[in-house]
Amino acid sequence: MANYDSVVCPKCKVGFAPDTEICPICKIPLVSEGKFEDKFEDEPGETPKPIILDDDISSLKELRTAGVDWTHHLQDKLAEAGIPHCIEQSDPRRMLFTVYVRPEDLPRAKDIDEKVFAEEVPDGDGMPHVEDLDFSHCPACGNQLGENDLKCSSCGLNLSPADQRKCSNCDEVIDADARFCPYCGCDADLSKE
Repeated sequence: MANYDSVVCPKCKVGFAPDTEICPICKIPLVSEGKFEDKFEDEPGETPKPIILDDDISSLKELRTAGVDWTHHLQDKLAEAGIPHCIEQSDPRRMLFTVYVRPEDLPRAKDIDEKVFAEEVPDGDGMPHVEDLDFSHCPACGNQLGENDLKCSSCGLNLSPADQRKCSNCDEVIDADARFCPYCGCDADLSKE
């Protein structure tokens, strides 16, 4: 039976999805929200405690995926506005976390997120939003790209993330530091090429 109680890190005070046991930031056990509230009293002038959702994640809307500092700052601002939310680690390798809110809170939460963006990236005025970017064409020459293209067929621009590459034997996308291809089993060690 799944645990549906919200959990919070007693050190960094970030709330996580109900089945999370260890804080991926602080590497310490999480406590249920109720125990967290019993253990820590609000001090005057402190940011209000976040309202952690225990809703099913599929019913929530993604607000932002970001690093630890951004996520903490955003969580504080959402708490100040009284917007319930939850956070899940989305990429353990890069320590990225995704903040989710209820659909009806998304417009207000987006406004808050834009203010956090302005504080975190002061020179970011005029930067496009990711959802407004066109990833279907090469940014260098405008050539139409296929969904799995790692290189532009027209100008040769490398489109692959630095942590991935194609296997020289089977052309499947693999981790850049992989010694063997998980698809075909060939030796993928670049130092031997």
